[in-house]
Amino acid sequence: MEGRFHTVRAVLAVACAAVLAGACARDEPLGLEDTLVPSFSQSGNWEFNDFHIVSTGGSISRELAERIEALGGAVERSHPEIGVVITSGLSDDAAADLQGFGGVTAVVRDITVQGVPPLEELEWSTQQLPGKPGKPRRSRKKDAQTAGHDPTTAFFFPSQWDMQIIDADDAWNKGFRGSSSVRVAILDTGLDPFHIDMAGNIDMAASVAFVPSVNGAGPIWGDDNFHGTHVGGTVVTNGIGTSGVAPHTTLIAVKVCTFLGRCPFSAIISGLVHAANVNADVVNMSLGGFIFLFAPGGGQLNAALNRAVNFAGRNGTLVVSAAGNSAIDLDHIERDFNLPAVRLTPCENGNGICISATGPFDALAGYSNFGISAISVAAPGGDFVTTFDPFTSMVLSPCSTLSVLIPICSGNGFYLFLQGTSMATPHVVGAAALLDAQSGGASNAGQLKTALQSTADDLGKEGTDPAYGKGRINVCRLVAC
Repeated sequence: MEGRFHTVRAVLAVACAAVLAGACARDEPLGLEDTLVPSFSQSGNWEFNDFHIVSTGGSISRELAERIEALGGAVERSHPEIGVVITSGLSDDAAADLQGFGGVTAVVRDITVQGVPPLEELEWSTQQLPGKPGKPRRSRKKDAQTAGHDPTTAFFFPSQWDMQIIDADDAWNKGFRGSSSVRVAILDTGLDPFHIDMAGNIDMAASVAFVPSVNGAGPIWGDDNFHGTHVGGTVVTNGIGTSGVAPHTTLIAVKVCTFLGRCPFSAIISGLVHAANVNADVVNMSLGGFIFLFAPGGGQLNAALNRAVNFAGRNGTLVVSAAGNSAIDLDHIERDFNLPAVRLTPCENGNGICISATGPFDALAGYSNFGISAISVAAPGGDFVTTFDPFTSMVLSPCSTLSVLIPICSGNGFYLFLQGTSMATPHVVGAAALLDAQSGGASNAGQLKTALQSTADDLGKEGTDPAYGKGRINVCRLVAC
């Protein structure tokens, strides 16, 4: 069964404050001038919430927690690893009284942002498996490197041009199919543990929601949107309808965005710390947007996110982020738009890596941001205008049965076509997971990054270039198959 193909233009507004804008798919690139509005009141894509992000120079004292309570607030989460406390219930005046107390270096009001564009602003289409969907086929053996299902037998695999162009199928055919001991955290709208292609792939005990699901039929971290499941399915599936890059990898759901794709900045920071603390080997961040360091709170929010990304890296967790879909040259953004101190986050934060998107013929996708200073490698994200056929130009992955936005997906066996740097990023994450399986999960973030870059197909200008970074990933070369 084929769903109606949907095409509308996205309009993402980003206030001139430290704000994240969605890195997900849209049909037409936006210039930075289209994403800026002159005042907070004119932006419908972000809002202040009830939390404050409190940064300290290091450790967090009990006196600080007591002071927060005395001012009428509460400590929601404490992250001594990065010197960050998330508070609720404080007025801005009360929060300002914390400055300098107990080693506090910064206090900033938290912001909820449109991290995933609304469904009506995306190009998308659904597909259903013919007949009655079968049961999941999956080996949970620790030595799953050569065990389990054949990913190339997935029903829609012939249409998964993205897996074929990165030579993932060649790696699978040589026995490189990953291991359940390798763990990938998906920081997104949640994951669907019930879809036939996702069942059995998620570490439920380690999964968490910093923003709870509104669909009571699933866990609190269940994907009531659609985006997180699509991203996670590009990393791993059961090989029934589609196949993921690393077929036997374990996923961890870290729900940081609502069913409408709105994401508190504090949730993203907490999600990164959680992922590192539950020993995720790789983190997928198919979220992102521009941060304006000159705006009130911009520098503080950026610094807090830097600390979270770097903490994950120090703990061996590779953080992989989307480059965004505004077709902007990130090397010259300040010059081109006459704006000081602009950063794309989390793409340009800390020691993580940033991914641009390519289409079905390896050209940079028309919407993808680019820039030598930002892009590490490229991966397939789709580009509908290349062929105007979703089967040959967009990325197909499971659709969440828990989605309250696409009710048809509750029938199970449904898959979703999307495009964007959000879709490119999990290809790189899956490749990193596949490589990490060879070392039993012992590879550190730096080793994975170096290997991804050194084995990529050098497209475009020889050497490092703005579109592809070090090149478009090649999974077979990466694992030396």
